[in-house]
Amino acid sequence: MLGTTGCSGCLQPAETLEERQERLKKEETKDDFEPPKLNVLPSDDRRTQLNRVKPGHWVNVSTLMKANNFDFRGELYASTVDSNNRPVPITDTDYYFSATRPLALPKGQERWSDLLFYPPLFDHNISQTRLFACDLRPVGGGRPVLVDRLATTRMHPQEYYLVVLASASDEYQFLEVTDVVRPLHPPLAQSETAPHYRLVLPKTVDRVSVPENSMAWTSIAYVFWDGIDPELLSLDQQQAMVDWLHFGGQLIISGPDSLDRLKLSFLGDYLPADDAGSVELGQDRFQEWNDEFVRTERIYESNKWQDLRYEVDLRAGALRGSDLKLRPEGQFIPKTGDLVAERRVGRGRIAVTAFQIRSPDISRNWKNFDSFLNGVLLRRQPRKFIKTDDEQPVNAWAETFGVNDPRLVTSLRYMSRDLANLMPAYQQRDANLLKKLAPSEPEAEASDVVEEEPESDQRKIDDLEAQIRQTERDLNIDAFAGFAYDNQSGVAGWSDSSGVSSAARACLRDAAGISIPNGNFVLRVTAGYLLVLVPLNWLVFWMMGRVEWAWIAAPVIAIIGAVCVIKLAELDIGFARSRTEIAFLEAHAGYHRAHLTRFTSLYTSLSTTYDMTFSESTAVALPFGRGADAFSTQSRRFGEGTSEVRYHQEGGDIQLSGVQVASNSSTMIHSEYFLSTSIEPMFQWNTDTAGAGTLEYASTQTLHDVGVIRRNAQSNQIEVAWLGDLEPETKRDIRFGKVNDEWLLFDQWTESPVLSLTPTEGEVNLRHLLNTVKDVRQLKKGETRLIGWTEEDMPGMTITPAANQRTIRTMVVAHLQHAALPEPKADANTRRFLGQEPAQIPSMELDAIDAL
Repeated sequence: MLGTTGCSGCLQPAETLEERQERLKKEETKDDFEPPKLNVLPSDDRRTQLNRVKPGHWVNVSTLMKANNFDFRGELYASTVDSNNRPVPITDTDYYFSATRPLALPKGQERWSDLLFYPPLFDHNISQTRLFACDLRPVGGGRPVLVDRLATTRMHPQEYYLVVLASASDEYQFLEVTDVVRPLHPPLAQSETAPHYRLVLPKTVDRVSVPENSMAWTSIAYVFWDGIDPELLSLDQQQAMVDWLHFGGQLIISGPDSLDRLKLSFLGDYLPADDAGSVELGQDRFQEWNDEFVRTERIYESNKWQDLRYEVDLRAGALRGSDLKLRPEGQFIPKTGDLVAERRVGRGRIAVTAFQIRSPDISRNWKNFDSFLNGVLLRRQPRKFIKTDDEQPVNAWAETFGVNDPRLVTSLRYMSRDLANLMPAYQQRDANLLKKLAPSEPEAEASDVVEEEPESDQRKIDDLEAQIRQTERDLNIDAFAGFAYDNQSGVAGWSDSSGVSSAARACLRDAAGISIPNGNFVLRVTAGYLLVLVPLNWLVFWMMGRVEWAWIAAPVIAIIGAVCVIKLAELDIGFARSRTEIAFLEAHAGYHRAHLTRFTSLYTSLSTTYDMTFSESTAVALPFGRGADAFSTQSRRFGEGTSEVRYHQEGGDIQLSGVQVASNSSTMIHSEYFLSTSIEPMFQWNTDTAGAGTLEYASTQTLHDVGVIRRNAQSNQIEVAWLGDLEPETKRDIRFGKVNDEWLLFDQWTESPVLSLTPTEGEVNLRHLLNTVKDVRQLKKGETRLIGWTEEDMPGMTITPAANQRTIRTMVVAHLQHAALPEPKADANTRRFLGQEPAQIPSMELDAIDAL
């Protein structure tokens, strides 16, 4: 009995009435909602959160929210505001952007909610403050129940994320202080001294803090993978990573502890090698590294100058590694002693190491690891180090490139976003070609292509051509394959001023949006009306014996005739609404998904608000910038200021709503998403030893005027093959021939009404867009490109209200084969070329400095 009573130490006494009242009083004093916690993905929860955003890049924002006193169902509303809480407009449009998502908060439970968001580009005042406005609103609208404004930190054009997905991610903090991640810069402006990469070490316990939408991966340059379970990534995250790889992302896998896990994962089909078993990597396996990446250096040490070589030193013991067995698509990177294998995946790449990248003997103790990291693991251009006037070492590239050129920091590229705008140069080339093909034509007709008066102002033409040549030299097309970068977003950012965007805008303006009925339409309608009004009207009532009633019926017939004329006119000219669309589809051989960019012009005769609904979960859409040479047609009709367009996300459905179009005017919308064209790869490409190719096409759209161009890997010559129409589910053998004119390429293109040098009346012409993608200077050795077009509507988008008149043209570009990667090169010298190690900032102080 004594044992059962105990001492009450393990029992909690019953709550008294006073204690219960006190507890309820404390609960009542709690705020209804906890302040939201914002994470811009990719994020590292263990470090200072500065909410970094890259202007012009879509970002995945993850918000942690909690309701304290009741269950709540509402909507998360986000926008970008300035320091005065005013919405920031989208550049060159009459709209500002907001993003919404439904949200359910059970009482007392924390919930994460992901929101895709677009931070607009800055105006001329690039130092203006940007705040992330996050409001929680009840269902159906009404006053916000929670309002928060969170400061963001602007990333510079050359800054991209380097994400480490590792079970022991803390062991990768050594990357933070390498001169690859943080180049040595002279003490200039902050924009010049910003690092090339922001190291992110996400937790990988129960969820991985990386974006779930492919469009939010554009600010990620590299991903390191070491030992994590691939199942920790959601299906959307897995798909986003594979999309990112095909368009230029690079994945570096630390082989031991990773390859076996990945073999049956979503990355299994893309690995360059398999793990054939564990091996010990002794000193001899790294001799080739020492020969290639180690130089004798003149170092001042122990109070004297010495000639030293900092080699890989494994005297403490061999490293545990993997025996890499190459797959047919993989290859060992030259000069690495068969310790690093790689494989091209579309424009991107996957590399696998036979050793642990985080091994201290490699990553920390070897002083030439930075050169190896730069040239082999990241596959970047070789560097050199030079001294400033105050005897400090700084980074530079071995070749004459800008040290902060974003094109050398990331290999991610989208043609619709990153191709340079060279329309004046291409128009001049078309004018010259038109003169060559039709020399008997009057000079003025040929000059219409460039909109210049011949002979009368030759000096202007000469100045234009000189400016074009200088622009092309600055662009360095040969080195960068025709890609340019934006001064704010760098590369891979959303762009309304790229070569493809500018060409599509020009094509839309040339298309005019509506077609006016011809004289036959007027004659037919008038004849039909008079036939009904006079003879048929009289005949009907004559047969009834009441001819006098024909006078009574005449006004009724006139009213009915007027209604019919209006309806017929709407059908004939799209009087009420018209939709003209220029789209651009970019695909990579061997992959079933393609990147689709749509430029949609919406015309209305009466003020209309349009909604665009997308069935693809990766879809993003914004009003299309009108261009520097155009003015607003909307603001003066809708009053001062800008109107709101709302990007609503609910499950896999995406909607852009609130697109207001004033009467008798048009507005253009820019949308993008990844389109799954079929279960099988859209294009399959195989070549034989003789250089001939076999093409398999598995999509559902018929392509027209299809031509294939390539730069021969051996001769460096341009070769072409004409296919004409390419039907779905077909297989074609291709033989290449030499080309006579590298700008003309195919005579059939100039004969096509859609691709001709001069627009055909009543036809939407894609010549501007064709010029942007057929410039052979964009092709590197061994690269093969297919170009065609289709008039069929691509799936994935619905516009309401629908237009009576609709014209759609889609340019299709497929990268059938990419150029082989060049051999890696060591840096020309090291940062110790002045005789000592430059001062390094401790990693724990870096975030504090960045926050200043």
